[in-house]
Amino acid sequence: MQSYLLTLLSAAMITAVIGLLSPKGGLSKHVKLLTSLFLLCVLLHPIGTFLTSLRAFLNGEIELPDLSIPNEDTYQEQLHEALESASTVYFTQMLTQMLQEEFSIDAGDLRCEVRWTTEQGSLKPERVTVILSGRAIWKDPEAIEALVSERLGCECVSAIE
Repeated sequence: MQSYLLTLLSAAMITAVIGLLSPKGGLSKHVKLLTSLFLLCVLLHPIGTFLTSLRAFLNGEIELPDLSIPNEDTYQEQLHEALESASTVYFTQMLTQMLQEEFSIDAGDLRCEVRWTTEQGSLKPERVTVILSGRAIWKDPEAIEALVSERLGCECVSAIE
C-alpha cells in the first residue's frame, strides 16, 4: 500500500511538472488529456492486478495457505513440558522452604539445585545440591544431606557460597 501511494504521488508530481512546462495553446489540451490518462492508469492499476489474481485463483493457479488446525499431539506435548517445568520449579521451592523451616534458616541463606532424570515417562530427582550462605554456613550440612537423602531417596551434597 505504501509503494502504491508513493507511486501515485510521484505520478501526480510528474504530471504537474509536465503541465507547467507545456506551452499554452492548442497543444496544452492534448498534454492535459495524456497526463489525465496517465494518472487514471496509475489510479486503476491495483484493480487490474486484483482482477488478474482473482482470475488466477478461480482457475486454480493460486492456492491459499494451509489453514488446518495443528495436530492435537503438539498441544499435548507443549502442555506436558509446561507442567513439568512448573512442577520442577515448585518442587525446588517447596524443598527449600521445608529445609529453612526444619533447620531454622533465614530466607535467602539456603538455595537448592536439583538435577532431574526421567524414568518411565516421569521426572525424578537424581541429585540435590543444597547451597548454604550467610548464617546458614554454621548449620550441620551432614544433617541437611541426611534429611534430604532420606525423604527424596536420592544423592544430596551441600556447598557453601
